[in-house]
Amino acid sequence: MIDSGVGGLSVVEAIKQLVPAQNIVYVADPLHFPYGEKTKDELMILVRPFIFFLQSLMVRAVVIACGTVSSLCLEDLRREFTLPIMGILGPACQEALRVTQKRRIMILATRATVQAGSFRKTLKSMDAGVEVHEEAWPELIEAVERGEFDTPRWRAWVKEKLSRFRSQGIDTIILGCTHFALISWFFEELAESLFIVNPAQSCAREVRKSFCVERSDASWNGQLSIFVQGSKASFRKSLQGVPLALNQFELFSFPVTSDSQTHCVQ
Repeated sequence: MIDSGVGGLSVVEAIKQLVPAQNIVYVADPLHFPYGEKTKDELMILVRPFIFFLQSLMVRAVVIACGTVSSLCLEDLRREFTLPIMGILGPACQEALRVTQKRRIMILATRATVQAGSFRKTLKSMDAGVEVHEEAWPELIEAVERGEFDTPRWRAWVKEKLSRFRSQGIDTIILGCTHFALISWFFEELAESLFIVNPAQSCAREVRKSFCVERSDASWNGQLSIFVQGSKASFRKSLQGVPLALNQFELFSFPVTSDSQTHCVQ
C-alpha cells in the first residue's frame, strides 16, 4: 500500500478488520507531503520506486491508498506494471451511487484530485444523471497530518460547510482523500442527515472480494510493516494524533536514492 502520509492507514485498518491474517507492507512518503499539490508527472516519479520495491517483496497486489494518485496516475501505473494495482476511486463511487437518494454527491479531496475531475468522470460513467460537486480542503488535510484537526475551530469550520451542502440538496459525501477517511468518525459526528462514504471501507471490501475468497481467521493477525520516506520521528508524531487500532507494526526507513530499484534499511 502507498500513500503520502498517515491517511492511507485508514485503508490498512479497514483491510485488517475484514481480512486480519493478511500481511501488509505500507509505504508512506511524508518527505514529499502533500501529494495533492503535485502534478501527474511529479507523482509518477515519486510512486514508481515504491512499486518496484513492493514488487521485489513479491506482494500479491498494490493498493494506491491515496485519492490524488488514484485519480491522476492509476491507469498509467497499470499499463506500466504487471502487478495488480488498485485505487480507492472506483469502489467509493459505486458505494456513493448505492446510498444516495437525491443523486447529488459532493467530493471532498485535494486540489489535484478536484482539478483532474476523476471522481466526477467515474460517477458520470456509472450514472450520467447524477449531479456531482467537488471541493478541495487542503487546510484540513494538513491539520489531519499534524494530528491537530479535532478542535472547536475545525469542528465549527466543517459543520458550517456541511450545512451549506445540505442547503444545496446534497445528500452524500465521498471522502475523496484518505486523510479524511482516517477521521470518518469526525465527519459522521457532524454530518446529521448526510451519507458519508468512507473510501477506506469501500476499498477494503474490494480487496477482500478480489484477493481473498473469504474472511481470514480472526485469531491470526498478519504482520504490518511500515516504510517511511522522510522522518520516522515526525511520522510517529502524526500517528499519535489520529485514532487507529493498529497497535502492532514495524517501522522502517525508506532511503532516498536515485535508483528506482532502491532497497530499504531498518
